[in-house]
Amino acid sequence: MNKKLMQAQDLERLFNEVRRLGIYQHDKYELSDADITLLFSVSFGPEEGIKPSLIAKRQNVTLPAITHKMNKLVYDGYLRRRESTSDKRVSYVLLTEKGKTFVESIKNDYYSKMLIIMDHLGERDSKTLLRILKKINTIKEI
Repeated sequence: MNKKLMQAQDLERLFNEVRRLGIYQHDKYELSDADITLLFSVSFGPEEGIKPSLIAKRQNVTLPAITHKMNKLVYDGYLRRRESTSDKRVSYVLLTEKGKTFVESIKNDYYSKMLIIMDHLGERDSKTLLRILKKINTIKEI
């Protein structure tokens, strides 16, 4: 068999094994992964708030997708909007007290599996893996 095809088979098998580790299963929370990811993006942003367009860019999703999720989280009391004082067309998103409490209560548990992987790899290999996965993620369609 062709060496490149053998490597492709190994890569596919390893991706499947990583998937089976269950590192993406977060079904014990009251919110969806997409909701939680948005809340974390806001919590990692500046204290004065973050623009929805920046969240969309960081998460590599469309602004309408972020806006839809954001509207739900505003309605549910996890987020609030703040208009820019200098430009009324610009708005920022901030966590409410409910949002802060929720993020604080799950942050260690939510990322615990990723932190185990990072500790196992070490800083250098973690950075390399992140760089490679970002490169893979630039492929829009296969």
